[in-house]
Amino acid sequence: MRKIERAIVSVFEKKGLLKFVKALINEFGIEILSTGGTGMLLEQNKIKFTKISEYTGSPEMFNGRVKTLHPRIEGGILYRRLNEKDVEDAKKYNVPPIDMVVCNLYQFKEAIAKPDITLMEALEMIDIGGPTMIRAAAKNFPDVVVVPSSKHYENIIKEMRDNKGAISDTTRASLAQEVFAIMVDYNGAITNYLQNYYNPDLKMGKYLIKVYEKVQDCRYGENWDQTAAYYKDLSVDYGLHRFKQLGGKQISFNNYLDIDSCIQMLLDFGKEHHVTAILKHTSPNGMAIDKKSQLKSVQMAFSCDPLSAFGGIWGVNQELAANVADFIVNKEKIFVEVLMAPSFEQEALEILKQKHSMRILEFGNFLDKRKEIYKNLEIRSTLGGAVVEEYDYKPVIQEWKVVSRKQVNEIEKEALIFAYKVSKWAKSNSACFAQTYENGVYTIGIGAGQQSRVHVVKLAAQKAKEFGHSKDLIDSVMGTDSFFPFPDGLEEAVNAGAKAIINPGGSIRDDMIISRANELKCALVFCGKRVFRH
Repeated sequence: MRKIERAIVSVFEKKGLLKFVKALINEFGIEILSTGGTGMLLEQNKIKFTKISEYTGSPEMFNGRVKTLHPRIEGGILYRRLNEKDVEDAKKYNVPPIDMVVCNLYQFKEAIAKPDITLMEALEMIDIGGPTMIRAAAKNFPDVVVVPSSKHYENIIKEMRDNKGAISDTTRASLAQEVFAIMVDYNGAITNYLQNYYNPDLKMGKYLIKVYEKVQDCRYGENWDQTAAYYKDLSVDYGLHRFKQLGGKQISFNNYLDIDSCIQMLLDFGKEHHVTAILKHTSPNGMAIDKKSQLKSVQMAFSCDPLSAFGGIWGVNQELAANVADFIVNKEKIFVEVLMAPSFEQEALEILKQKHSMRILEFGNFLDKRKEIYKNLEIRSTLGGAVVEEYDYKPVIQEWKVVSRKQVNEIEKEALIFAYKVSKWAKSNSACFAQTYENGVYTIGIGAGQQSRVHVVKLAAQKAKEFGHSKDLIDSVMGTDSFFPFPDGLEEAVNAGAKAIINPGGSIRDDMIISRANELKCALVFCGKRVFRH
């Protein structure tokens, strides 16, 4: 391993820089080259360095646009120390070796996030010299150490101390890989910005460039014989990687899919009242809203399908109270895979941690970030490609249209909207029977993932009866994501006890369905928005 003798330091983000550079100089005697704002910071702190303009014999030009683009800089980084011709050229043209490049880039993504930024201001934030240097160093990593982020400073100094001023090939290679990932992300942000700037109404651009960074290896994938990991999108601020795990086993591949569905369900229902979502295999098996009590909300959601709730993912939209934790752990002794909330009372945490395998997730202010979360696109992989769409985040009621003679009151309207939102999150075809009570509304039977619109209604009613909700089916409401091309689905719902039904409408036989609803004295609402989920 070769010692480092000369380093160029040119950074935009200066966190931890002074301590790092002082260690390079004082402990390892490394010569520092620097320029611009970085050089000014070093000078203000009386740290000895050589200005790039003095080193190259060429002044900075064009208001700092050209500083490091010089053969003495790029050549010093790129020439191969074990290549005889490169060594000859270096001597011939007086190009000393540069052994370390410490450089992070202009923060382009942060700049374009400002709502009032102009095109010219954005273009000025496209780094040219920095990417050239770090790419050169990464290409020549056997001879040059590249440090593209302040997060590496501490480990770099530690390794140099352990290796008499040298850095291992493994570390060099790892840092080089990071550089090329950084550049893909950086160039992707520029491409996307220019694409959007000149085509502001174009939602699906010609190019879709994403960079993902591994957060965690999973024990296995969807099944035991599949390798899996969880990656975060580097262009996204709010994702599951922001959740804080407070207890329990490692999050699994399937957990991640369920957690994603659960948080999106909570995002749809908001924070106004106490909301509980219980789901499995990404589909809800119990939900409730209570205007006064979180515990009651949890109890009512659990009552819908206590069998499926075993080993499920549970989420609430407000701080989880101790009496809820006591209900889950001590009173009902329910096995819960994941329990998630914006925060937890301390007493609640102490109770929950008795269950060592239960994954306890805190998602903080996530429910306040709906706009930021859904500005991104939903990407689903296919063989050899991907299908991309906007998230289905728009209001589930596009147009409230009671098409039957029988009308609905405000309480029934709230219950219908609730049932339709739940059916949105159950795999298509879906159906949800719901019933109101004194301070809220809850699911009494949910059918999901059926190829037949009729069978899913039968399934939802059957589950309601199986779990003790036969009486609750009488004068219930039902939401379904299915069109009604024939009256059979509507008839099944009315036979089960529904007094009001909501669906998207839009079938060529809507008139036939409306006529049948009138014959059955059932209220029928078309909301004008489809909520299929495959």
